[in-house]
Amino acid sequence: MSNPIRLPGEPLSDGPTTLRPWRESDLTAIVTLCRDPEIARWTRVPANYTEADGRVFLARRHDMAHAGLLAPFAIVSDGPDGELLGSISLLRFVWAHRRAEVGYWLGRSARGAGHATRAVGLICRWGFARLDLERIDLLASTGNAASQAVAQRAGFTREAVLRSSLNLPSGRQDVVCFGLLAG
Repeated sequence: MSNPIRLPGEPLSDGPTTLRPWRESDLTAIVTLCRDPEIARWTRVPANYTEADGRVFLARRHDMAHAGLLAPFAIVSDGPDGELLGSISLLRFVWAHRRAEVGYWLGRSARGAGHATRAVGLICRWGFARLDLERIDLLASTGNAASQAVAQRAGFTREAVLRSSLNLPSGRQDVVCFGLLAG
């Protein structure tokens, strides 16, 4: 059973990294960022991303949050009106077990500056405090060393390798499962 997810009224911030709700005005920046082949390589974001893809992305974020299936945030720099850097969400909720997964992507210019680690920390603290979650998973392709490093820096524990667990356009991939527990 799921209830609508209410995103916080105020942005979540940790120094230079802020999480805020998505805006229609983010469309152009989403399309530009999602045309980066590295995002399509490690996520389900389609290659050759179009404006229509961006519109669907924005519409689904709202609908899925209302259905209790997703807690979506834009990652921006230096406050709620800063530059769009990427996307982060809590997803795949199993409410009966108070569990979710965190997924994210960052544009090329934002990588390597700590934004992913801070964004993961922000959304996880919020999920534990406001959604009463007890566990959050982070899955990273075995070839994606950068995402594995983010998980470890954010305090996740490496728990298992799930064989052929992720089906991406490039083919099936093994993933490393990381877990973070409340408290």
